[in-house]
Amino acid sequence: MRLGKTTLLHFGSQVVVSGAGFAVTWVISYLLGEEVLGQYAVIVGIGFFWLAIPIRAVGNAVRKRISEGRDPEGYLGAGVVLNALVGVVLASAVLLGGELVARVSPNPSQTFFQILVQYNLELAALVVSTVAYSTVAAGLEGQKRVAWAGWLQAFERITRSTAQVTLVVLSFGVSALVASHAAALAVAAVVGLLTSELRPSVPTREEIRELVSYARYAWMSTLRSNVFGWMDTIVLSFFVGAGLIGIYEAAWGIASLLGMVSLSIRRTLFPEVSDLSEQGDYDYIRHILEEGLLFSGVFVIPGLAGALVIGERVLQFYRPSFGIGQPILVVLVLAYAADVYASQFLNVINAVDEPRAAYRVNVAFIATNLTLNVLLVWQFGWIGAAIATATASALRAVLGYRTLTRLIGRPSLPLREVGIEVVAAALMTAVVVFARPIVPFRRSGTLMLVGIGAVVYVGALVGLSGRVREKVQSLTAAIA
Repeated sequence: MRLGKTTLLHFGSQVVVSGAGFAVTWVISYLLGEEVLGQYAVIVGIGFFWLAIPIRAVGNAVRKRISEGRDPEGYLGAGVVLNALVGVVLASAVLLGGELVARVSPNPSQTFFQILVQYNLELAALVVSTVAYSTVAAGLEGQKRVAWAGWLQAFERITRSTAQVTLVVLSFGVSALVASHAAALAVAAVVGLLTSELRPSVPTREEIRELVSYARYAWMSTLRSNVFGWMDTIVLSFFVGAGLIGIYEAAWGIASLLGMVSLSIRRTLFPEVSDLSEQGDYDYIRHILEEGLLFSGVFVIPGLAGALVIGERVLQFYRPSFGIGQPILVVLVLAYAADVYASQFLNVINAVDEPRAAYRVNVAFIATNLTLNVLLVWQFGWIGAAIATATASALRAVLGYRTLTRLIGRPSLPLREVGIEVVAAALMTAVVVFARPIVPFRRSGTLMLVGIGAVVYVGALVGLSGRVREKVQSLTAAIA
């Protein structure tokens, strides 16, 4: 019950994070258009995700070692030292890279190089702030303060979104959006450190070596996450304009809302599974994994049905021109459907201290995603990027399940409950299809359709599934 309550609290924070993210995306696209949204998305993809791969790899190592309970202050200190060095190197590389590209091609045609030339200073600031925030957040999760780490993320997103909306209304552009992003990360890092139960201490050489040893494999998991979320964006920046990238990112943002439950479950389970693996209790690990799998698809399954029947209307909530991204939205939701289950498998593999096994699975995913992205975008345009991500995610789910079975035994799959989720989604779809012609074709009408679908789906799921009903009742009692 403690794990369920922690997951629910973390999920609450993710609702806030996603709501704030949706709001600021809508404001940017509505007031400034898809091109500005696309430019900002590419900057975030480079500075907050791609260049942060080694930063988050160290953070994953910090989270793992602190969760083991041996000298957590020393491991936190080792993480601070390593990430500070990485941050200095990356920020310097960004500044130098921007200057070099500007000398070679002052007015490049590709969106990627335009960003590097025009916004290298903002990119460097974003990298430095990411160092501070990621290290502090990893330390909190390693202490099993997952819910608080989630709410720290919510605080950062609210701070960032408030600043960005204000600046957009005042007619500021891309530079201001990135600067406010970096500032919000820095403020959140300070808040997280002040409220942490740990203080970094001077690390030993052995502690630094242990972090590096884990991080050299864990970086592949971080790279995998960024490939899933941002490989398509970066590849698109070489082939299409910022406007199409903006629409693509709006579709991706909607799809990512559906993975909130799975993310909360993974963050909650990691330190618990890490602790259980030290005791060799694989039976209980398989049990809590099944619980996690049961709820991982609770949003993404109805989300796929919704994307098929009202996806165009949902995207037009931003601007009418965004409606052309409906096929992209459907394929990206399929990608998330595969990813939520694959990520649960890989999360447990990493938590039982088998980063090399996770490394091999993620290498296959990354190679497939990169190859397919380049080939399919080149041949079919932006729909190719979505198909590449979905295909690679399905492969990762299969390989992750096989690898986990080899390591801890065959995990139980809650197929009956997933089937009930599919039935509930089908009932929801029937009601939404019936209501669609009646509801006015306005933003308020779109919100009404989404609300109707959510009510029908939740009611059907709770009514049909005894396990879901029991879990809802027990969580309600625990919170009350």
